[in-house]
Amino acid sequence: MESLQDVQLSVDDATGIAIIRLDRPAKRNAFSQFMIDQLVSVLSHIDDLDSVRAVVLAGGSDGPFCAGMDIKELAQLTTTEAHQRLFLKDLSDAFAQFSKPIIAAVIGAALGGGFELALAADIIYAAHDARFGLPEINIGTIPGAGGTQRLTKALGKHKAMEFILTGGSATGQEFERLGLVNRVFPRRDVESEAIKLAQRIATRSAAVVKLAKSAVLTAENSHLAAGISAERSLYYATFDLEDFREGQAAFLDKRDPKFNRTLTGGLAGS
Repeated sequence: MESLQDVQLSVDDATGIAIIRLDRPAKRNAFSQFMIDQLVSVLSHIDDLDSVRAVVLAGGSDGPFCAGMDIKELAQLTTTEAHQRLFLKDLSDAFAQFSKPIIAAVIGAALGGGFELALAADIIYAAHDARFGLPEINIGTIPGAGGTQRLTKALGKHKAMEFILTGGSATGQEFERLGLVNRVFPRRDVESEAIKLAQRIATRSAAVVKLAKSAVLTAENSHLAAGISAERSLYYATFDLEDFREGQAAFLDKRDPKFNRTLTGGLAGS
């Protein structure tokens, strides 16, 4: 197991399986830019390895998977800075460009950006009681790593609207019923079942698997890139709203936010 501080990588050359483990337990695997940089680097590295034919993406062995973006770091961003950095574009691009199958093994919470990571994977195996949700609206922003686009494609407009506009969540079992999660298992079996699936895929022709993944993504990605780009700009736009500052402050202070009820949401600093 190769440790990169917040991300661990294990490669089994004999089976062709790589396991990427998010490893920032003190922050419930919430990702910082430093952690994103590591994950992007790992994906690039193993995409170039001929010995790797399938990947399992996991969080803690008993959860969580990932609690999303580190709110303390997110609170430092303005709309201008987000545009200058193209914030989260590196993460979205890394998954979009990755040519091998990724199976998300979700135990515990996959919230906000954590849910978006799972949605960016190709297959999702989850614990019955895993918790998926996009709660960004509760802190005065919207999903910014493809969540609004991928959830709508997976569930349709009406269900996606309900989850995104309320910040609600659902279990792995509920999302399996809705067709978003492939299969659910008891917590103790999720990773082993994901690895078994990865091993099964790895026995197929690597070239054909790559082509098959590309063919499926052609269907999903029609207009998806444009949608994600639009989503990202709208996400950045929230960073200059007073409601964005209030939502994050309330989260960090462990209190209910007091949002502005006008459509402007208040400009930060006004």
